[in-house]
Amino acid sequence: MQWIADNIGSIVVCLVVCAFLGLLICSLIKRKKQGKGGCGCGCDGCAMRGACHPQKTDTDKNERS
Repeated sequence: MQWIADNIGSIVVCLVVCAFLGLLICSLIKRKKQGKGGCGCGCDGCAMRGACHPQKTDTDKNERS
């Protein structure tokens, strides 16, 4: 119990950092599922949009099902 009292500041900071990273990962997963890019600027004007998000054909969708 004394160890926790001695290190409460470090424990709180660690919990805050872990919560922030968890929210960040959830946000990235949500954006990926929505088909948005990871850079945050969108893919409409991006020169690399074909490399990041190749067009899926109907056969690709059927193979995954």
